[in-house]
Amino acid sequence: MKKILIIALLLTLGVRMAVAQKQWSLEDCVSYAIEHNLPLKRQDVLVAIKNLDQEMAHRERLPAVGSYFNGYSTFGHSQDVFGTIRRNDNFNSNMGINAEMTLYQFNYLRNQAKKATVEAEQEQLEKEVLKRDLTLKIVQGYLQVLLTQALVDAQDSAINFSVQLLDKAEKSTAIGATAPAVVFEAKANLAREKQQYQQYHKETQQAKLTLAQHMNYADYSALRVYDPLLESEIFKTGIRGTKSDLIQEAIRHNPILNKYENQLIGLDIESKLFKAADYPMVKGSASLGTTYFNAFKTANERPFFGQSKDNFAQQIAIAVTIPVFNKGRTKRQLQQVNLRKQEIGLLSENEKIQQIQILEKLQLDWKESKQQYEISTEAFSATKESLVYSRRSFMAGKVSIYDINNSKNNLIKSEAEMIRARYNTLFSLLMLHYHVSGDIKFSY
Repeated sequence: MKKILIIALLLTLGVRMAVAQKQWSLEDCVSYAIEHNLPLKRQDVLVAIKNLDQEMAHRERLPAVGSYFNGYSTFGHSQDVFGTIRRNDNFNSNMGINAEMTLYQFNYLRNQAKKATVEAEQEQLEKEVLKRDLTLKIVQGYLQVLLTQALVDAQDSAINFSVQLLDKAEKSTAIGATAPAVVFEAKANLAREKQQYQQYHKETQQAKLTLAQHMNYADYSALRVYDPLLESEIFKTGIRGTKSDLIQEAIRHNPILNKYENQLIGLDIESKLFKAADYPMVKGSASLGTTYFNAFKTANERPFFGQSKDNFAQQIAIAVTIPVFNKGRTKRQLQQVNLRKQEIGLLSENEKIQQIQILEKLQLDWKESKQQYEISTEAFSATKESLVYSRRSFMAGKVSIYDINNSKNNLIKSEAEMIRARYNTLFSLLMLHYHVSGDIKFSY
């Protein structure tokens, strides 16, 4: 029994460690966020509701069938047309089946079914809008975590370098080769590096917390963000096509614009439904039934089933309702539809303008960030080489610790600028690709 408990405990710990050590790619984060996002789950419920509305609307064209049974008794006196007063005790009943359906109403039922289909599509498009907004937040939060993690790693290297300088200064001061002020300067510089490290570490934890909240992930501290292929895939992939082609692709994949187009289709159908109120409505009905009557004291009263069989009858009826005057309601409803079409047209045009502006900004940011990244990479390489020579000179006692600290600070600043430029380029290119293709995957 103890062995079983120990094995179960080890398996549980192993699973927890595996979960805690999982490395999350960008695709993993987006998939998890979409799966656990409550507004998206609510939208799934709304889609299911609209699908049921659609089914009911299609079934409205079928005849409505019902059955009925009525029974009642009358007790007391009554006077006939000749003035004779007599007892009028009796029992009446009728039962049967009837069916009714609309034969014509300017295709009202068909258009009602089409409207239900459009509304179901509308809820699905609304879900796509929510997914798009959520994906943008995840991408931004994910790259922010990668950026702050890179800054932490760079600052950790700077701390190791400062520790080595402090060790060299302490040894030189111990043998009297350098003044004690050199040690204090090295300690002060190390403290500043640790302070900057803590600031970057704080920003990393805040970025993880923001990303975990967007993902609806419980333990942000266990979120290990790492995607080694992301950077190489983005940088080796270019955005092909002319500006007009990119705009057309972005418009085609924009769920907001697709939603507006779907709304216009729904308004066209709605206008047909309103027009149906000005057309005659023809309904047909059919019934099968029987009646029974019993005057109680009448001699030789026939039995229930026998009389019901003889009284069996069928009926077919057609009812026509012709509209005459509805106080101008239809005319004003159609005017409202036209105004709503104008509103959606303006919203759609505004969304297209915003989409073009976003693409232009992303293209500009991508090109400028890419140039800045190339320049900062060259500057970092040159500064790194300069620090190598400064360190050798410091070890040989030819330069002071102030000189090497100045070179090191320049390197740290240069590396931070290079890292920020790299992730600005990544973000701009990834966002540009997502807006154009509607996908975060690079599959060229």
